[in-house]
Amino acid sequence: MHNFSAHLLSWIVPALLPASALAAAAYYLTSRPLRREEHARFLLELIESALAQGQPVERYIVSLSHSRDSSLGPRFHLLAAYIEQGRSLAGALEKVPALAPPQLVAMLGVGESLGDYGRVLPACREMLRDGLSQSRASINYQVAFAFILNPVFIAVLAFISTKVVPVFNDIRSSLRVPQSPAHAFLLHALPWIFVLQLLLVVALYFFAVLFLGGPRFVSWLGEALTPAADWIWLRAPWRRKRLQRDFSAMLALLLDANLPEERAIMLAAEGTANAVFIGMARRAVERLRAGAKLTDALQLMDDTGEFRWRMENASRGSGGGFSPALKGWHDWLGARAYQQEQAAAQTVSTGMVLLNGASAALVAVVIFQSIAQISRVPMG
Repeated sequence: MHNFSAHLLSWIVPALLPASALAAAAYYLTSRPLRREEHARFLLELIESALAQGQPVERYIVSLSHSRDSSLGPRFHLLAAYIEQGRSLAGALEKVPALAPPQLVAMLGVGESLGDYGRVLPACREMLRDGLSQSRASINYQVAFAFILNPVFIAVLAFISTKVVPVFNDIRSSLRVPQSPAHAFLLHALPWIFVLQLLLVVALYFFAVLFLGGPRFVSWLGEALTPAADWIWLRAPWRRKRLQRDFSAMLALLLDANLPEERAIMLAAEGTANAVFIGMARRAVERLRAGAKLTDALQLMDDTGEFRWRMENASRGSGGGFSPALKGWHDWLGARAYQQEQAAAQTVSTGMVLLNGASAALVAVVIFQSIAQISRVPMG
């Protein structure tokens, strides 16, 4: 019995090690957006605490760092060190990118330029609600496809194409069995299926790198491609809706703070950290200077016209300001973006299931058809 248990463990332990490593990698990958969100939320709570105590935010962060509390993490102490060198909060955050995504840094920069971080905190909190959607989209089977199923299919296709198919071809040639057109087509399709699977895995790994790198890594890539990179990101409907939500929320806060319309539009656009959106805001400002109304100028920010209609209704409201009037629309934009992102993830997963099923069926047909052709040859 002891020998049997030891033998069983000798098989189980080597299998558990890679499975555990894969599970840990999957957990790290899928929880990455939530951890980034948690770091950013902690930063906002610090800012809110400083404002509640009537202290300058930068001085409050430095005083916390001087407490030498290890639970704050090394990045927080690095942020405080940059602030002590004379940088503003937004400038220091640019040096410690892991603490906040670029868009949050841009929003805090807007609050910094206004001299009041409290005005932009509601828009910042609204932006931080998107991490759960990103995590759920990544959990939607993409990890299993990227690291298990599709690599296995690639290995199987490569082995069959290079080892199995040549053996069947040699046997058929030696027995002088003619190759049917359908069988020849399937054999020629195998390498193309292999290439398609390989491209799919490369694409999955590329998006996994973007996912792990986060917004700062995407922004770093975009420096060489801007404005093309920002334009591509804006084509994703869920990202566009979130940018519209963030722009509208920030614009409403700034207009309620009685900022001039031109400055409010530009500051709200800078809070999106998207070069294409900022370019549209510049054109909107030019229309304002040409004599257009605010609602007409903002038509450039939304092709559907809904933003213009919402702003007109908000401007006609009986007090309360733009922010309360637009809150329902902002919630709808966030919910719609979540729905579209999950639908896109489900579509990608379904497509990969169909592709893997077709690949498996093709391999099975090639092998069994080869066996059937050889087995029909009369012996002797």
